[in-house]
Amino acid sequence: MDPASTDVNALARQLYKPEGVAGEEVGKMLAQRNADQNAFTFSCLQIEPADHVLEIGFGPGEGIAEAVRLTPQGYVAGIDHSDAMLKMAQERNHRAIMEEHVELTLGDAAALPYEDESFDKIFSVNVFHFWPEPLRELAECRRVLKTSGLIVFFLTHPSSWLPGMAGTDVFIAREPEEIEKLFARAGFRNVESRTAMFEDRKGFAVLGTK
Repeated sequence: MDPASTDVNALARQLYKPEGVAGEEVGKMLAQRNADQNAFTFSCLQIEPADHVLEIGFGPGEGIAEAVRLTPQGYVAGIDHSDAMLKMAQERNHRAIMEEHVELTLGDAAALPYEDESFDKIFSVNVFHFWPEPLRELAECRRVLKTSGLIVFFLTHPSSWLPGMAGTDVFIAREPEEIEKLFARAGFRNVESRTAMFEDRKGFAVLGTK
């Protein structure tokens, strides 16, 4: 087996689910690398001060912290399947958790532990490309989203992925048009995509309402 290929697959698995010491390093990298993507995502979300907001796959918790800042009268929840990221995000948002402004959960987006119509806004950054059958996760998102609520999923365009990621069995390349169709199939309305151009990469957000 090609050692370089092994390294790429190992990195892909860590990006999917950071674990151990390597996972902590991946978390630090994501905190820096996702800053522009988070900012673009929040520009699409237009969060209001009293909104209840959910992040799917919160990683090191930078997006959670920004959602907290924008919802002084609201509530923020997050779910991630990585114990390493849960611990990192808890440290990042310790004060907000103590103030019961934030609740972070270890779990699966295909089985969200929230009541129907709990959130005004749902977002994720670079998570959708890990879901082989995304209609399950999208159905859960729609269930917990309030009527007329907004969902925004940001993705780095496959053309800007780290070298070798497209050749792994971890990342699933999808164009904006395909994701728009999946959103529509899941029952979301007013579906659209918005392109983002950063200094070193290209991305897009897909939006929809319930």
